[in-house]
Amino acid sequence: MKPQTVQQPLPPSAHRKTTPEMPRIPGVNEAPTPAGFQPKPHLALALAALLCASGFALWLLHRRNTDLKPSAPAEAATYSAPTSSASSTKTTDTEPNAIATLYELTKPWSSKTFHFLDPKTQQSVPAMIIHLPGSATNPSFWAFALTNPLSRCQLQYVTDLRVLSQRYAYSAEHPMVVSDCDGILYDPLKMATLPDGSWVRGDVVRGGGIRPPMSIQVEVRGRDLVAKRME
Repeated sequence: MKPQTVQQPLPPSAHRKTTPEMPRIPGVNEAPTPAGFQPKPHLALALAALLCASGFALWLLHRRNTDLKPSAPAEAATYSAPTSSASSTKTTDTEPNAIATLYELTKPWSSKTFHFLDPKTQQSVPAMIIHLPGSATNPSFWAFALTNPLSRCQLQYVTDLRVLSQRYAYSAEHPMVVSDCDGILYDPLKMATLPDGSWVRGDVVRGGGIRPPMSIQVEVRGRDLVAKRME
């Protein structure tokens, strides 16, 4: 019989693959192989500072945009305020057809001339308003046209009693409305009756006048005297 040869098992180191060694270069130290990547501390601090700076810059930009948005409407409102104020003053403080104010005609027999736009003919008629004497709490006014359709003269308001006495030979106790070229005197305190039965202020007290001046209806609205219509 042939003797059996027993093979011994190879050691564990023999199963490992042998890695060829790198040639050594004289004068060059071999760098150790790092076990894993570990960032350096100063690099991490730099990245953190960069992130903080970026976040702060974004916050400042957002804050600036937030502050600028309401400023634009505020400037527009400030600019438009005078226009709104002006229009409201025109609307509320003065009537469109106001001819005078109570402050302008505080004293009895005070007067003011104005122009009345006749809605029937669309013509501007010269006119006058007189504060008649009476109650201070409930003042009365007489407005009339200065043009007389039955005469070529324009009416005048005479407050000098001596002129009425010397020029027109009429002893008056208060101012009168006169037609100079005709010599007609109209008394603001007297009423006259027209053929249709209506009463009109300004009766003829001297001369050959046919009727009193054309009256204009006046209404008191707050402090304003507003002309309504002419007869």
